[in-house]
Amino acid sequence: MAHQYTKIVVPLDGSGWAEAALPHAARIAKNNDAELILLHIYHSPTSQYQDTIALSSRQEVVDQEYDQIKSYLIGTRNDLRSQGVKVRGHIMHGRNPAYNIISYVENEGADLVVMSTHGRTGLARFVFGGVAQKVMQGLDVPVLLIRPDKPEEQMVDAHDLPPGEDI
Repeated sequence: MAHQYTKIVVPLDGSGWAEAALPHAARIAKNNDAELILLHIYHSPTSQYQDTIALSSRQEVVDQEYDQIKSYLIGTRNDLRSQGVKVRGHIMHGRNPAYNIISYVENEGADLVVMSTHGRTGLARFVFGGVAQKVMQGLDVPVLLIRPDKPEEQMVDAHDLPPGEDI
């Protein structure tokens, strides 16, 4: 049987919110014998001053922040590997997360993106723009959005629904 997905990208920003996509992505990766790629878009807040910072002690802060992200990705990668998931991490430098995610997915030849979304609607979505929405619009591959803000008790259980009708 041919597997539907071969490379799955999960954008992570280090937040628990973004991590909510991991169990879903890991399950899909295992079921498809696919590779999971943990992607972090790194934008140093001091990158525009890189030349002057290199001469100062602030470079240590930048290096420390980068090292923390790298350690986080390695730890997450190792946890997933211990669960039998084929996984690797990638840190990409960039200032525009949506654009960088799209670019990475296209260059890597990934065929699925699994990411968390805040699930804003109406004016909030219009005002904030949403990285997830931009990624969805910018890619030709499926994007699975996970809404970690949905409490489990509000989720509808299919067994609680009326049976419906086959026609």
